[in-house]
Amino acid sequence: MTNPINTAIRDMAKSVVGGHATMATMLSLNSKTALENRIYQVRGQSISIDEAMLMQRFTERTDFAQAVAHESGGVFIPLPPIDAAALTGEDITDNFMAAYVELGEFTRQWRNATHDGKVCSAESTALWQKVRALTQRITAIAVLTDQIYGEYHAEKP
Repeated sequence: MTNPINTAIRDMAKSVVGGHATMATMLSLNSKTALENRIYQVRGQSISIDEAMLMQRFTERTDFAQAVAHESGGVFIPLPPIDAAALTGEDITDNFMAAYVELGEFTRQWRNATHDGKVCSAESTALWQKVRALTQRITAIAVLTDQIYGEYHAEKP
């Protein structure tokens, strides 16, 4: 059985137009064979973490991050795009209020899903979608706070 990280790397490698040959060029490898030797781990070769991250950026996918999170016992939740320059403290407050509303909706949804003592596949999927959305919003609040008020970000050129 192939592990999820290897599967993610293989899926990203073939996802670009032109497949492995294009990805090999994007990674500055000498040939398609050089890439395939790494992704199929021929003679101990492998894709480095840096190369996997590059593949992820090139393909605009999150396969690698999702696989690493899964193998680590967690889940990958991407941050929503944020334009901190256009935001003020009031926008952060609005996000807090929206998070409270979403948490209330999640609580109601959770109660409905668990009232019979079991959670079916559809209920579980819906609960996880709500968890991911709520986690994104709360994480965005933290990121916005750092970007607008944080000392670390203020020192960057």
